[in-house]
Amino acid sequence: MITEIRAGMGVKRFHTTNRNQEETVGHHSANVCGILLRLDPMVSRDLLVTALMHDVAEAYTGDVPAPFKWDSPEAKRALEDGEIDYFNDNDIPEPEVSVEEAQLLKVADMMDLVLSSIEEMGRGNSYAKKLVKNGQQYLAEMELAPELAMKCNAMVEEVKGQWLQTISK
Repeated sequence: MITEIRAGMGVKRFHTTNRNQEETVGHHSANVCGILLRLDPMVSRDLLVTALMHDVAEAYTGDVPAPFKWDSPEAKRALEDGEIDYFNDNDIPEPEVSVEEAQLLKVADMMDLVLSSIEEMGRGNSYAKKLVKNGQQYLAEMELAPELAMKCNAMVEEVKGQWLQTISK
């Protein structure tokens, strides 16, 4: 099981997008856990474990771009089935989380896309602007509770502030 988890954490993300800094599932998963803790410092252990493992099966399925999954429900279902099989075949734990926790994980997952893409813009990558826009649109469509939306906006502003001089050029 540890070999499969480590292999999954090493999968490269954003292989269909020009990136200045490479990112792996491991980087992403750790960032999602950090975002969850920022959104809710008392987040459950089960949700943190779920967040840590949520993309490990990409060692089997690959990192399929979200827009393709959004446009192809059949492919999305097939990928989800493949992920379940991967977890079961390799005895990788999948803790039970509530509907609210699952939604918070989606928020943190998308926030990592937005924040890492803002950082890419700061490194001069103009391609990342579309990723920021897509991620922010996805979050807006989730109709977040006001307190959660404020926390997300604060994180965006904090990361933008670190890169303000290069993003504005």
